[in-house]
Amino acid sequence: MRKRKSKLFRLLTSKFLLVCFLLLLELAFIPVSILILSAWVPHASTILNVVFFFVDIIVAIYIVNSDVNAEYKIAWLVPVLAIPPAGAVLYLLLRRHKMPRRRRRMLSDTFRGAECLYAKPGEKPVSLSQADGFANRCAEYVTSFTGMPFSDCTDFEYFPMGQDYGKALLDELEKAEKYIFLEYFVIQPGKFFNAITDILVKKANAGVDVRLIYDDIGSMLKVPGNFAEQMEKKGVKCMCFNPFRPVLDIAQNNRTHRKIAVIDGKVAFTGGVNLADEYINETHPFGTWKDTGILVRGRVVQNFTAMFLQLWTLRGEEEDYTKYLSDSPAGNILCTAFSDAPRAEEGNVCENLYLKIIYNAKKYVYINTPYLILDGEMKRALINAAQSGVDVRITVPNIPDKKYVFAVTKAFYSELVKEGIKVYRYTPGFLHAKSIVSDDSVCIIGSTNMDFRSFYMHFECDLLFFSGKVCAALYHDYLETCEQSHLVTENEIKDKLHSLIYRSILRFFAPMM
Repeated sequence: MRKRKSKLFRLLTSKFLLVCFLLLLELAFIPVSILILSAWVPHASTILNVVFFFVDIIVAIYIVNSDVNAEYKIAWLVPVLAIPPAGAVLYLLLRRHKMPRRRRRMLSDTFRGAECLYAKPGEKPVSLSQADGFANRCAEYVTSFTGMPFSDCTDFEYFPMGQDYGKALLDELEKAEKYIFLEYFVIQPGKFFNAITDILVKKANAGVDVRLIYDDIGSMLKVPGNFAEQMEKKGVKCMCFNPFRPVLDIAQNNRTHRKIAVIDGKVAFTGGVNLADEYINETHPFGTWKDTGILVRGRVVQNFTAMFLQLWTLRGEEEDYTKYLSDSPAGNILCTAFSDAPRAEEGNVCENLYLKIIYNAKKYVYINTPYLILDGEMKRALINAAQSGVDVRITVPNIPDKKYVFAVTKAFYSELVKEGIKVYRYTPGFLHAKSIVSDDSVCIIGSTNMDFRSFYMHFECDLLFFSGKVCAALYHDYLETCEQSHLVTENEIKDKLHSLIYRSILRFFAPMM
C-alpha cells in the first residue's frame, strides 16, 4: 500500500502530469476560441463553416497526394472529414513530416567533422566482394541511405535472455579504459542500473570519458526530472533526449528507442534490453521477460560510435572525431550496424530490409516482435512468402505490457493466421525481442519493432548480418522459443461479431498509434 501511494504521489507531482495538463489546455484553445468568436461576431458561425469546409477539402486533397502509405492516409482522412475543424488541425500538428534540413543532417546523415566515421565512395570490405548479389544489394542500400559503411566483425556473442546480456554488459564496462557511450530508451534505478551507475562513476573518476543518453518519455516516471544533472555531478556526462514539452508537435513522437553500448571502440552491444530490472528478470511485472541482444567486436563497432555521436552533437560540443576511428583488424563475419531516423517520404531502412529479406526467402523467415502493426506492403510480403511455401513464423507475447497495443497485435495476426502464417504466443510471459532470421544466411537484430512507431517515428538501431554462424544462433534460439510458445489456430480467432468489428477499427486506426 505504501509503495502504491508513493507511486501515486510521484505521478501527481511529476512533470509528466503538468505537461499533459498544458497539452489539454492547448487542445481546448481552438474550440473555445471558436465558441467565443461565434458569440460575439455577427454571422461568424456561417463564415467559419465555409472556412472549415474549404480547409478540410484542402487538407484531404493534400493527404491523398502525400507520399506516404495508403493505410496512414486513410486513418487520417476519416477524422479530417468527419470532425471539422478538429481533425484537420490535429493532422497539421501531428502528421508525419520531413525534419528540418539542419536537424536531419545532424541526426540521420553524416555530420560536420565526423566524415571520417562514414563510408567513403566506392569503399567496401574485402569480404563483401565474395558475398552473393543479395548481400551486395543490401550493403549498397544501407550505405546510400544511412552513410554507414558495410563492415565486419571478428567475434560476436548472442544473448537469448536479458540476464545474459546484463551480465556481459557489466563485465565489459568494468574493462573500459578510454570511453563508455550508453544510449537507452528506458533507464530505471534498481539492481541492474544501480550496478551500472556504480561502474560508470568509478570509471569517470578514473579518467574514462563516460557519456549517457536516455529518452525523456521512455524513462519518464522512472527517473527524477533532474536526473541528467544528478549524473553530471557524479562525473557522468548525461543528456536527456527530446524533453517532453507542452507543445502539440509530431516531434514529441520522435523518441530515441535505440539500445547502444560502446566500450573503447572495441566492443558494442545492441538488442531489445533496456537498463531496468524487468529486462534481466530481476522483477516480473509480466511473467518471464524474453529479450535478446548481441555483442560484437571489430570494425563494425565504429558504426555504433558514429550513431551515438550523432545524437550527442545536440549538446553543441566540438571534438576530434578521428580518435574514434577503428583500429580493429578485418573480420570474417560480414555485417553492418545502421540507424534509422524519422523520414517522411523516403521510407524506413529497417522495414525495407525486412521486406527484402522476406521477398528473398526460399526456406523460412522467423520473426520476433513484441508489437505487430503492419502496413499493407509488409502484410502482402508475409502472405506472399507463406503462399509460396516459405515457413513464415512470427512470435509475439502472451502476457502484454500494453493491453491496447496487444489488442492491435491480435487484430493483425488474426488476419495472418488465416493466410497460413504461423503465429506463436510466448506463454511464459512477455516477449520483447526484435529480430528476423532467414534461410541460414541473413538476419537482423536490434531495437526495431514491427510497428508504425519503430518504422516511422523513432530513432532505432540494428545489426544486419550475412553470416551462417550468427543466423544459427538466432535460428536455434527461435526454435526453442517456439517450444515454449502456443501456436495460434484458426479456431481461436473466430470471435463474435463485436470482436471482429472492434479489431477492424483497431486495424483501421493503427497507423496513428
